[in-house]
Amino acid sequence: MTPPTLSLSLRTVPLLLAALLASCGGGSEDSGGASSNTPYQGTLLNGTKCTVRYYAQSQPRQSAGTDPLYLTQWYLKNTGRLTGYSGLAAGEDLQVENVWASGLRGENIRVAVVDDALEVTHQDLAPNVVEGASYNYVSDGSWQRGSPWPLPCTSNQTHGTAVGGVVAARDSNGLGGRGVAPRASLVGYNALANDQDSEVLDALVRDQGKNHIYNNSWGAEDDGHFNTPASRSAQVGTILNGLRNGRNGLGSIYTFAGGNGGANGDYSVLDGNVSMLGTIPVCGTNAAGKRAPYSEPGPNLIVCAPSSDMGQAKGSSLPDVTTTTLQNQYTAKFNGTSAATPMISGVIALMLQANPNLTWRDVPLVLARSARQVDPTNAGWTSYGGYHYNHEYGFGMADATAAVQLARSWSSVGGSSTLRQCGPYSATVNQAIPETTPVSDAVLENPFADASGLSKAAVNGVTSRISAAGCGIQHIEHVEVVLTATDDTGARAHPSAGDLQITLTSPAGQTSTLTTPHLCYNISGQQTNCQGLVDFSFGLSRHLEEPAISGTSSDWTLAAADRRTGNTGRLRNWSITLYGR
Repeated sequence: MTPPTLSLSLRTVPLLLAALLASCGGGSEDSGGASSNTPYQGTLLNGTKCTVRYYAQSQPRQSAGTDPLYLTQWYLKNTGRLTGYSGLAAGEDLQVENVWASGLRGENIRVAVVDDALEVTHQDLAPNVVEGASYNYVSDGSWQRGSPWPLPCTSNQTHGTAVGGVVAARDSNGLGGRGVAPRASLVGYNALANDQDSEVLDALVRDQGKNHIYNNSWGAEDDGHFNTPASRSAQVGTILNGLRNGRNGLGSIYTFAGGNGGANGDYSVLDGNVSMLGTIPVCGTNAAGKRAPYSEPGPNLIVCAPSSDMGQAKGSSLPDVTTTTLQNQYTAKFNGTSAATPMISGVIALMLQANPNLTWRDVPLVLARSARQVDPTNAGWTSYGGYHYNHEYGFGMADATAAVQLARSWSSVGGSSTLRQCGPYSATVNQAIPETTPVSDAVLENPFADASGLSKAAVNGVTSRISAAGCGIQHIEHVEVVLTATDDTGARAHPSAGDLQITLTSPAGQTSTLTTPHLCYNISGQQTNCQGLVDFSFGLSRHLEEPAISGTSSDWTLAAADRRTGNTGRLRNWSITLYGR
């Protein structure tokens, strides 16, 4: 079968979309926001066919005052109490207040929101929006491609505006809440509005000499398939361009949402967008300090940030995220790894303000080293070399205070020019993947119930070893495994790749679970066999700072087992590439 092509989706939990839209009220269809860089009063700033319209008008003067919604923003300061909710754990937040008190609020750090739209005229965003620097990809009447107005056109294009508010809603102006980096600069690129890969790629390197961070709260559909972007080679090349040339050679920073399919068994590393070299995949926790049910585990994850707890059939007593929405309004219902990702963008903005010389390689290292071990009794935690890792949480919860403190004294590991590469080393296996102890239907429906299983090698399966002998990398920063599984004849793709459990174990004995038995869904939401495991690339962060060779061992071991009866196949080949210093 042909592997599925990528369909981009904004990473909010679908169950919450109606609630989010319902909170957009206020303001009539024609009562647009204001702008500080208007051509002239009354000009229509977006398309003539838009149902939500924006007209140029004078921006109201900002006043000083307490942000009235700040007390509801538990992810900035979690006291353990919030009216109308229960179960919050005090201190389970970004630990950001001390950073603000030290004088850092993101000044002069520029964050590009690559999304469906950004209400650059919003009263709580406009003071931080860079005049004339945003880019509109839609052409409709007065709304021409290339204008600096990436505005919403319909009432359901709320996503980017919510993301922008999480990063950099203005603080101390007597309006709404505040962002994690409330004085950072914002630009908006509505590259997802037309669903064109070429426009997304353009946005990822637009103004790369001026933008510091590109926030991407989107990814493949959360359907469980091995999703390789249709334009993977172009996307890899685009991001490498940003890493080499962005920020005048220090490298652009790319944050990506880790995915919202966890409640259905989806796995973050199966989305080819969020495991490429140079991306920072973000997971989500709730206000009690546990993995949000929708947040996808995976060996590609770097850090988590707080978000909602929704996605459970029984609902939740825990709060969502409060942020900006359309027509100068606010919502208390933003959610998903879409909300967690801009929090990490905000933390990185504070880190870059503290140390502007951090390279794209330094940033994930600082985040990993300074992360807080959340949910410490979770069985999935493993420790090595001063790091803690968990497939559910990456290296833990981002801690803004610790990250900024470490960033100030960080000795750079260098940029793209000094990154070392070993491999690709390849192996042709062409062996049957044996059926072993089958998983139950309950495990298929909730494969992450036993988190400890994600850190154990696949047993009683086929194994293959590749030696990294001669590789001088002492500190790994990224691992790429490319793998193909076929049917029994070896001529076609594996008929049900979701049956497989595949792991990679390093010479030092640390294990990444590349995939675990899970269900997949078609476009109608019906269960179907999982597809796409042909030359599929798994990008791993789990082996960060490990050596390529440990002692006398240079072998990286791949193990594969079939955990469901029927639909058998073969492990044809695989390769591994190591990056680091």
